[in-house]
Amino acid sequence: MKKVMVTFILLVLLTSICFTPSLAATSDNDLEKVIISFEDGIDYQVLEDMGAEIHSELDAISSVIATIPSTTITKADTDISVKAISDEQIFKAAAQQPSWGYQQIKAPSALKVGYTGKGVKIAVIDSGINSKHPDLSVVGGASMIDNSSAFIDRNGHGTHVAGVIAALNNSIGVVGAAPDAEIYSVKVLSSNGSGTLEDVLDGIQWAIDHKMDIINLSLTTDAHKSELQAMLKKANDLGIIVVAAAGNNEIVDTQGNYVQVEDDVLYPARYKSVIAVGSTNTNNRLSSFSYIGPSVELVAPGEGIYSTFSKDAVINPAEYQNSEGTSVSTPFVAAVFAQYKEAYPHLTNGQLRETVKRSTIDLGATGKDQLYGNGLVQSLQKQAALYPDLIPNFWYSDSIQFIFNQGIVSGFPDGTYRPGATITRADAITMIGRALGWENNATRHYFHDVSTGSYAAGYINKAYELGYISGMPDGSFQPSAPIKRGDMAVILKKIFGLTSSGAHSFSDVNQTRYYAEAIQAAYENGIVLGYSSDIFRPEASITRAENAVMLSKSLKLQ
Repeated sequence: MKKVMVTFILLVLLTSICFTPSLAATSDNDLEKVIISFEDGIDYQVLEDMGAEIHSELDAISSVIATIPSTTITKADTDISVKAISDEQIFKAAAQQPSWGYQQIKAPSALKVGYTGKGVKIAVIDSGINSKHPDLSVVGGASMIDNSSAFIDRNGHGTHVAGVIAALNNSIGVVGAAPDAEIYSVKVLSSNGSGTLEDVLDGIQWAIDHKMDIINLSLTTDAHKSELQAMLKKANDLGIIVVAAAGNNEIVDTQGNYVQVEDDVLYPARYKSVIAVGSTNTNNRLSSFSYIGPSVELVAPGEGIYSTFSKDAVINPAEYQNSEGTSVSTPFVAAVFAQYKEAYPHLTNGQLRETVKRSTIDLGATGKDQLYGNGLVQSLQKQAALYPDLIPNFWYSDSIQFIFNQGIVSGFPDGTYRPGATITRADAITMIGRALGWENNATRHYFHDVSTGSYAAGYINKAYELGYISGMPDGSFQPSAPIKRGDMAVILKKIFGLTSSGAHSFSDVNQTRYYAEAIQAAYENGIVLGYSSDIFRPEASITRAENAVMLSKSLKLQ
């Protein structure tokens, strides 16, 4: 197979930051605080002779911490009983140095509410990851490059990307936005930062075969390849979230400005199955090197980002480096998706994609634009309910969870549940049909406004055949009309055989109406409570949350 080179814009590597303990001695009127160690036990006579003020005794090592005149240090050091005199050494607490980007996407908020990417599998398809780095935990991976280990990164790029996503939350270096995510090193780029189409395809195939949740592609090429497009579409169809760098401009005009030669982002970010990520600076402005175009979906910090790094996995295992590029922005987005995947494991990749887009900070022109896409990606900032638009531990929570567990509801394509929205007559019968295990057989045709191709046709047919519904006087069913609270009570009474005592509990329910007995039966069986002590609102449209409560309570009576 002819190997096609897939190149990415190499990060500008600026500075390496290391920590060196500092030594300091304090003095006051020619006095110095020191540690005096003795050969055989503490010699108090020597201490008295040198004018020492003892602060503490370290019997375990025959030493004292004391203040002595600086003029006596040399003399005391020659005393036969003194083993050594040491300056007091200043220690500093080991500390992480999270990048500004970590703060900008509000990653600390996700950490505070407990979303760290735990259990989410992320394939970093890159130049490898230095598995010996003490600030990283690499779960597994594979190298698509012959005679090269996935766990040695001679370029440093893949290690830097991995740190942005999942540097450990410890006392050293940096911390990733999803520090508990499971990172897999899939090596497709050589030490010079380039790779072949063949190797990239093999890397994506590996991620598919090993059931990754997220693929991070901090690499670009300016050429469309149908094989690459098909492979990424397959990954997306299988539920994998794929994020990729929009690309970095390399051409500069005579005034020093970057010139974009393409009319959109580079590949593979340009494909619809991929989330294209651009770069922003500390002022939330688009980085001058970042590619733009209609395919840009999200932006994230990408300038001067401090993260794990390594060119030699053996000699320098704990390197860190500042880097920039859309390659750096991409892992921030991958990490945020890991947070959301942990919080909403039942949502599809498409639903998560819409959910993350809704949570962004809109930059530039209002709405989606070609510079910032949908905006600056943001981490989870509150405790999640079953769906992003639900309130945790609310009056409807248990009921919606119950019908979700029963496979009755799955939410909307955008990842929402819409608890306050009205429910249509077709949706109501569909939920009942699923709850009762009906087959969605649409071979018969009872209502002129319900086509056999409708998603609810089979359930509506079955409900009609069993006598649970009868339709409208004109022979229609009105499937798109909201269903009334009184009508839902009638249907539930018929299906579950609810009975009542004949009492009248609600002042706004006319006892001559067809739904009066059904509402009373639903009330006495604990299925409805009403809005107040005597108000039911029978003609009001039922909401999706109210329907969940009524349906779940009815099912629990069985």
